[in-house]
Amino acid sequence: MLEGGMRSPLFFVLFLLACRLPAQTQIIITEVHPTPASGEPEWIEVANLHDRPATMRAWYVCDNRTCMPLSDVTIAAGGLLVITSDAEALSESRYVPGTTTVIECRLPSLNNSVDRVELRSADSAVIDSVTYDVRRHIRGRSIERCGQWEGGKIIYGSTWAASMQRDSASCGVLNSCITLPNDLRVMPIIVGDSSLLIAIRNSGAQTSEPRRYNVRLGDFRSGGMLRPLEPGRSFEFVIERSMMSQRAEVHQTMLAVSIDGGDDRPENDTAESTITLPPLPGRLTISEIMAEPDDRQSEYIEIWNGTGQRVDLAGWSIGDASGRRCLILPPAAVLPNAYLAVGADSAVGSMAEVGNWTLMRPALNVNAVSDTVALRTPEGLEVDRTPYDKDSHADILTTRGRSLERRAPWSASVDVAAWTTCTHPSGGTPGRPNSIGRPPAIISGMKSWPDPCSADESSVAYPCIISWQQTIEQGIGRLRIFRLDGVQVAEVLNGELIGQSGAVVWDVRDAATGMAVAIGSYVAVLECTSLTTPEQHVDRCLINVGESAFVPGKR
Repeated sequence: MLEGGMRSPLFFVLFLLACRLPAQTQIIITEVHPTPASGEPEWIEVANLHDRPATMRAWYVCDNRTCMPLSDVTIAAGGLLVITSDAEALSESRYVPGTTTVIECRLPSLNNSVDRVELRSADSAVIDSVTYDVRRHIRGRSIERCGQWEGGKIIYGSTWAASMQRDSASCGVLNSCITLPNDLRVMPIIVGDSSLLIAIRNSGAQTSEPRRYNVRLGDFRSGGMLRPLEPGRSFEFVIERSMMSQRAEVHQTMLAVSIDGGDDRPENDTAESTITLPPLPGRLTISEIMAEPDDRQSEYIEIWNGTGQRVDLAGWSIGDASGRRCLILPPAAVLPNAYLAVGADSAVGSMAEVGNWTLMRPALNVNAVSDTVALRTPEGLEVDRTPYDKDSHADILTTRGRSLERRAPWSASVDVAAWTTCTHPSGGTPGRPNSIGRPPAIISGMKSWPDPCSADESSVAYPCIISWQQTIEQGIGRLRIFRLDGVQVAEVLNGELIGQSGAVVWDVRDAATGMAVAIGSYVAVLECTSLTTPEQHVDRCLINVGESAFVPGKR
């Protein structure tokens, strides 16, 4: 202040700017999506915090390099605006509420690592800006401005976080990182080597009320009452591998977690996720490791499929002792009793007599002397883990250019004696049977004889003999026969001890009536549960009945 109460011209300029600032800062950037999924365009979300409509006339949206003009648009009081380069593609990619305004303009290309987004008025004054660094967030998820709910209004802060929405972004809706008074949240499932961690977190501002939770994973069920949780506190529940359904085959099941009753954000009170469950130990194993290739070779990890099904390993991962995980790329299908070599680079495809192979990204760099290699499902459950070192090799002058092969791929043993040096002249057998071991034959199947059979006891085609071969050494068997419409007509075995092979006789009669069945086709279904493991086997075959003493009734 100058003497005599006079004020400098600079003071009046600052005063006028201060008068303008509150009005301008009521238009803020609330969300940015610089790394959307394929097909979804980049977009920016803007909020009007005024209690009256606000017009953006001749404004600009800018990044660190360029500015692009925006169409004149009015945002409703307390409303949201989404700015995108392709409104139609955005509407096809995700749901945007009808109450949210969407405009299309040529956005600056938002950098996928670090960049700055600015809103500028017609006179180029910066209205709001945000500098983001994708490396501090989660690639593929939008970056949201956080805040809290106070007195019926959102008070935005200066903190930004990766979106916690199920579909990766809160486009045109309340940001997922806004703190509401009552908000229990089912957090994303954390998958460990042999367990699933489920967490329910109080993301609200107040202590939660008691709520019931429910967990379902295939046949597994659990639940109980949640005690009141203070803000920021979590309840955790672990599903161990032993609690999960264990079968001889790879199978997928749904994990569903829910909290009873609603709160301020009911959309996060449930979570569903598809989980790939590994087969029993010894059914899908690491069978060969090329850790020290020569100049003509490539590092590779070989996987043997000992299940009775075709398994697609695309999206599964291979890791080493350092924690580095590499994704198996398609095509990666492996047939029963067959092998797949997963290579560090395409040189594996030119190795002598190479079999089935594919690539992994990024390339795995296993240690030439000693390491531990693990195969995991797409979600991260461990399927097989094997350590190795120089002692695993045969006592020869050099091991360079020679792979380590598993003597018995079907064995779950992790002992170094389970491995030895490949004897093939090329030094490795990628994607085909090992030089020093052969897997056991997978014998499985059912058949009926004669075909067709007869219900007439005087016929040479009487009775029906049903035989089987299966993988369970000792188990409890049940064998039933059904019509094609699903109606059961006979039960030949019911809880009897059976082995890997056997046969039973069916008298070709309906057990309920004692009468011969009608001419036609039937299905025999064998179910066997192992006495010593959780393994189960199910098989079926077709039975054709060509002669019958069955007399159709009048209609």
